[in-house]
Amino acid sequence: MAEKKNIAERVMEIAVPVAQELGLSVWDVFYGKEGQNMIMRITIDKPEGIGIQDCEKMSRAVDPLIDAADLTAASYSFEVSSPGLGRKIRTEEQFRQWTGRPVIVRLVREDEDRVREYSGELADSDREKISIITSDGTKTFNKPDVAYVRADDDNDI
Repeated sequence: MAEKKNIAERVMEIAVPVAQELGLSVWDVFYGKEGQNMIMRITIDKPEGIGIQDCEKMSRAVDPLIDAADLTAASYSFEVSSPGLGRKIRTEEQFRQWTGRPVIVRLVREDEDRVREYSGELADSDREKISIITSDGTKTFNKPDVAYVRADDDNDI
């Protein structure tokens, strides 16, 4: 598993300067198995939103650099995409950027209240915990109990 993390980190190092040159930012890099296939996905963003042309430009610019870096012998599908609606929030930087905005927190399993999903405003996050403000008050979750956090684009708090 460490190899996959290292590949994603190295792809991030290659992709960030390319994205900046194109007026974009890198939201996320994923390298892992989806179904039967290995996927390398770079998710890009910019304030006015991402179009297909942005994805194409980024793909053409970064793909040869990733190939030249020879990061893995495994075959994989390469994708460049926009975060889209319901983007997952995974890194500390993403949590900082999304503070004060609506999110959905999905737990690995139901909590003591028999609830598995909460929505609210992202209030705070650190290495161990995530806090959101819900209609019932502040709710804090231990990160190991969280399956994912994603943007709640349908809920403008």
